[in-house]
Amino acid sequence: MADKAVASGDDRISALPLDLRLRLLSLLPADEAVRSSELSREWRGLWKKMPSLRLVGLEQFETAEGFNEFVNHLIVLRGHLPLDKFEIQVRQSEAAVSYPYANLWIQYALICKVPVLDVLCEAGVVDSIQLTVPLVSDHLTTLNLCEVDLEKCSALVDSELSLDFSSCPLLKSLSMQRCSICVHKISSKSLEQLRITSYSSFNLRSRTWISAPSLISLELSDFVGEAPILESMPFLQKAFIRLYVYDGSWCDAINPKVQKCCNQSCERCYGYPVGGYRSVLLNGLSNAIYLELIADLNVYVYRRDLTRCPIFGNLKTLLLNEWCVAHGLHGLVCILQHSPILEKLTLLFYNTKGLPIAIVDDGNHDPVEQTFACAHLKVVNIKCQVMNDRVSKTLKLLSTCGIPPEHIRLKVNQSHPYSFSFDMPQDATPSTSDHDAAPSPTTED
Repeated sequence: MADKAVASGDDRISALPLDLRLRLLSLLPADEAVRSSELSREWRGLWKKMPSLRLVGLEQFETAEGFNEFVNHLIVLRGHLPLDKFEIQVRQSEAAVSYPYANLWIQYALICKVPVLDVLCEAGVVDSIQLTVPLVSDHLTTLNLCEVDLEKCSALVDSELSLDFSSCPLLKSLSMQRCSICVHKISSKSLEQLRITSYSSFNLRSRTWISAPSLISLELSDFVGEAPILESMPFLQKAFIRLYVYDGSWCDAINPKVQKCCNQSCERCYGYPVGGYRSVLLNGLSNAIYLELIADLNVYVYRRDLTRCPIFGNLKTLLLNEWCVAHGLHGLVCILQHSPILEKLTLLFYNTKGLPIAIVDDGNHDPVEQTFACAHLKVVNIKCQVMNDRVSKTLKLLSTCGIPPEHIRLKVNQSHPYSFSFDMPQDATPSTSDHDAAPSPTTED
């Protein structure tokens, strides 16, 4: 058909199969796709059948009112034909208030049985889109939100706001960036992938519960507010958690001069009983196969969770930063003791200057016997800016645990912290020089 089109002088695109032309139209912003009707008779009205709608920016319109009128007219003409994907994207130079019908458009997409829904505001948008329409769909599988306020679409459950996705029984993937999530609970029985990142905000004075028993992959990073409480995730395979000081997870009861911890009655420190442990994060992460735990030195949640540390029975790959040795080796020792089949360990020691004074023993930290075996641990990567006492003590600890020096790769003068995720080399066994008097970890500058 294409050869005949060339021979007759017709354009090649018009000669393409209908489904392929519809896919090409779906890649365009909606206003450009509609203008394709001007190409020829074959293209007239074809946009009504395209499987995706992209409402991207106002720059092609003189006013926001013109854009809104265009979209409202478009969905009336298009009808309720099924959609594969629906996207609203607010550009950086725009304001979310310029999209007063956004919730009606989202509702339209849900009526059209859309499986993939994106509501995205670029960084720098004046305000966020307030999602008010209830998310009810038997077809929605993927929801991507950026700069969206979710409070008004939450439901009251026992007098508490909850983001309940039970009305989306096929939802598998949920991503929230720079979103306001000030709710008591997030729950979904079907969710398999969850990302909450990029300054998304939780409550500042209470913890949000996350109940996602089918979750396989989890990323919680760079959020604002209290770290959420993770309920049991028996199918979890991979998790990346990064906590910094703008996370609310440091205790107001800690005296900054002596770094003395509060007692166990502090709900903000100890969270709530979950599965028999007083745990905020680690109990929910205990089934992970791949795990990265990053934190600022002043964030206490991991250390508190370790006082009731679960068994990481499936964990094979683990990445930690200097929080695990900031107050002695207790954190690192505890995790190693509770990871019986761990095979690969990466330690990132970059921020070793200005470490806080060691926490005074308040009776909550049991002494740890540091002689134990890591029978399955075959690869250890240590990356640091400088060789110091903490690195030396860590190496000594690993030696005590029976890790041979040839299984340890030490990289000094590294300047790119936290830049990789589970990308440790398959063959990380370095060779030692023949003239070494005694085995020592391989050091790379």
